[in-house]
Amino acid sequence: MSRHFSDYTNEIGISNLSRLADSSTNAQDYSSALYLLGKELGIVLAEQINDENIKLCVACTVEDADFLAKGIIDSLSDLYSDISLACFWNQRQQALSIAPIIKKYCEPAVNSANVLVIVKSIISSACVVKTNLTNLIQECEPKRIFVVAPVIHCDAQAKLNKEFPDSIAEKFEYIYFAVDEKMETNGNLVPGIGGNVYQRLGFKDQDDKNKFIPKLVKERRESLISASKQKVAV
Repeated sequence: MSRHFSDYTNEIGISNLSRLADSSTNAQDYSSALYLLGKELGIVLAEQINDENIKLCVACTVEDADFLAKGIIDSLSDLYSDISLACFWNQRQQALSIAPIIKKYCEPAVNSANVLVIVKSIISSACVVKTNLTNLIQECEPKRIFVVAPVIHCDAQAKLNKEFPDSIAEKFEYIYFAVDEKMETNGNLVPGIGGNVYQRLGFKDQDDKNKFIPKLVKERRESLISASKQKVAV
């Protein structure tokens, strides 16, 4: 079997990973499975962090914000009130193995975060994670960096670690549910997350998802604006 489960994986995780891998799962159920996987990953994260006196930043890509990242934030919010969000719109160029940032949403509190949680629905080549993480560590100085995904490729950790100096890489703590070994010629892992996450979530393609503004970003941005206006009024 080309898939192995981590010690963090429970029946809920296995069930929802199967929903992702199933080609008959519609976009609504697929997004629901990602949210539930996020909730479970958030529970694991809370156990690993185990420190009330921290400032958390959860960083994600635009396609993961409303489901996977929201699930993680919802779980962590039960224990931590100081959680900031960074969201990235990446233009992945498969042939060059690069993923430049074309837009980002970054809350002011990201600058003071000392624990960074970088979230991705699947980590294979790790180029998106590398790009976003490089950007973030220029904004803050985290003491701990959690790299979190439902599924990763068997070589992903080694690839990502090699992209950073030891002083950064030694901070990485990986949390995932499944490790896949088989990769198709188009770069998709098998069973992975059932193909291209953009299309499985209902986007036409990469350009379509990069036009999208997640509900999570809209709500948090409005909340920050409202809080700022209240401070001015006082």
